Order: sequence, then C-alpha cells, then structure tokens
Amino acid sequence: MTLDDTRRALASLLGGLVLTACPGRPGGGETDGTSSSDTDQAPPTDAGTSDTPTTGNTLPSDEVGPRETPWDVLVDAVPFPIADIHTLTVGHKEFDENFANRGIVEVLFDHPEETITIETRKYVFDDGIDLESKFGRLGLWAFVLSGNPARHPDPADDCRTGTWKDGCAILAYYDGKSQPLRMGMDFRVHLPTGWRGELFVTTEDNIAEDAWPRRGDVTIDGLCSSGDIDLEAGRAHVRLCRELSPTPTCPADRAAECATWPDGSGSEAWSPDCPCSPDLFGQLLIRAAQPWAANIVVDVPDDVWLNATAQNIEVNRPHDCKPQIDACTPDQCVQNDDDEYSPTAEFNYPGPAAPAGAGFNVTAVSGGCTLIPFAEPGTSWTPDQEPSEELRGLVHVCTDCL
Repeated sequence: MTLDDTRRALASLLGGLVLTACPGRPGGGETDGTSSSDTDQAPPTDAGTSDTPTTGNTLPSDEVGPRETPWDVLVDAVPFPIADIHTLTVGHKEFDENFANRGIVEVLFDHPEETITIETRKYVFDDGIDLESKFGRLGLWAFVLSGNPARHPDPADDCRTGTWKDGCAILAYYDGKSQPLRMGMDFRVHLPTGWRGELFVTTEDNIAEDAWPRRGDVTIDGLCSSGDIDLEAGRAHVRLCRELSPTPTCPADRAAECATWPDGSGSEAWSPDCPCSPDLFGQLLIRAAQPWAANIVVDVPDDVWLNATAQNIEVNRPHDCKPQIDACTPDQCVQNDDDEYSPTAEFNYPGPAAPAGAGFNVTAVSGGCTLIPFAEPGTSWTPDQEPSEELRGLVHVCTDCL
C-alpha cells in the first residue's frame, strides 16, 4: 500500500460516513452531482463580488486545485437589539443536499454598538474555468430558522431586512439541486460585546478531496453567555469573557444580590432562594462526536463560579489524548482526576448554601484521538503536496491561554 493509499484509508475511516470520490476530475462540475442547468429558484442571498480567487500562490486556470475568494463583507453593521435577540445560529450540517458550510466559523464579540457584521469566504477544489459563475451560486442564507432550513423561506423572515431578528440563522445556500462536495463557505460574524443570548455553532469538515482535507475550525472570542458548538476533526478555540456571570441572562444587579445573599454578607451566597433561579445558570458545550478527534481549548476566567469537564471518549485506551484542566489551585478550586480521560473541576464555589456542581458549566468533549491530515486555508498548494498532519483529540481548559 502506498502512502497515498494509507492517507485515503485514514480519511475514510475518520469521516464516519462514506464520501465516495466521483470519477473524472476532482470537483469538476457534474462529477459532484450538479450541472449548470440544475438550478432552483434561490432565496434572497448575498453572493458577493470578489476579486480574483486565490489560495496562496494563484494556480493556472486549467489546473485543478484549491481556490478561495477573499473575505467579503455581506452584512454590514445591521442593527442587532440585544434585549430582543435570544438565540443565534451560525453554520449547519448538510441538509437536503444543501446548506453545508463545511468550513471555518469565527464569532467575535467585538462591536461596542448593537450591530452585527457578517463576512464570508468561499472555496472550492476545482479548476479556475468559469470560477466566478461557480462561486456565484453559493451565497449567504440569513433567515429566521424554525426546524430545518427551507430553500424558499418567507421573505418576512429575512434577517438582513431592517433589524436583525430573534432566532436567525447564518447558513450557506447553494443555488442548485445539489451542493458540490468540494465547495463550502467560511463565516466570520461580529457581534455586540453586550449580547447575552444563546449561540449555536455547527460546522463540518470537507474531506471529499483527500489531497486537500479542509477541517472546520471554530474560533469564538468574548462569549459571555451559553453556547452549543458542534464540530468534527477541526480545532476549537473558545475564549469566555472576563466579566462572565454564573447566570448570564439574570440582570447584573440581581446577580450581585445573589453573590451577597441574603443580607449583603454573602453567608448564603447563591442560595436557590436568591433572585437568579437555578435554571438561569449558563452552559457551554463543545463537542466532536465519535469518531471525530478535535483539538479543543477553552479559556475561562479565574474569578467566577464555574464547573468544568474536559473529556476524551475515545474507546481504544490507553492513548495520548489525556484532557487537561489548568489553574486549579486548592484555595479556589476542587479538581477530580479519578478518570484521567474525564477530569472535572469546580472553581470559586461560593459556599454551602449554593448547589454543588452548578454555576456556569463548561463541557468540552472530543470523540477520538488520532493523527489528522489537514490543509490550512489560504496557503499555497501544489499538486504533489502532502497534507499536514497532527495529533488531535486534545482537550484543554485553562485561563489566559488564548
């Protein structure tokens, strides 16, 4: 068996599903199950107008390889009233042969004003012939999401019209019967620093072309609320805000009252009787389901009541992906290492009146531990180039590490 054969077998095993390579040219038109005539009437999308697509060094137009557009701003500072928006979804797994971003997701809480900005970057593994037309069929779907996404959503649910709406989703949409397997879209979303709603992020890897396995990395910076993040064999870097509250949606004055309950002394701090009820405790779940092996780093503040669990659930033990929880000192933290593959820690427990194991909960889980081949977006590529490779399945909870 050649090295290429070995890598193909590994990519197939890690995929957890069969992505059969079609005959003929990789990524070339009908080999991915669609042709220029296979179009539906698209919902309103922002396809964007990009410059000449590049991936590091520009490939000749007749050469098959990875091609990307530059980042393109498609939603520019649309009003985002934080008091009215309780949930936001970014990214989606493939549904109805469509809606798969299969790429990077970045969510940055960096807007001091109550606005949202969305950037996208498209990619494909294909030749450069008629590339603008191919990219033009992949656009942004931004509508209120209830259940599964629709190809023909109600125009009244368009989140870019007027003011951003509660329950909106930011998805990729391909104007055709079937989204090509070797095509996808990266998202970069800028949100208000003061938003405390629940964030849902989902992305997939793109391993349809084993010469260029593009993983779905996730970066979230400044999250101050609950979240649910689902990835495959990518890398997740999540930094919680430093002013995190155990109950992100409970008003700050009531949270302060709970911290000093009942009479300002704090003798019964965070008792279930205090104004922030137990159902308001925040939760962050980051997971790569089996058999996916993801590297996950969660940067948490060191002064908030927080419970953390770091897990690797690979069944073939022993292995080299033992999770780590750092900065757990005896004066402010109790750690349980009975299971070296699933350590837990409770930081800053406020006192015996508070429910043990509560506070803000962070759970990070990788489903596997193995070497993962990957290609970095935006870097130069040659046809004889081997993908990079690294051990993934490492889970790390730490403070001031991102």
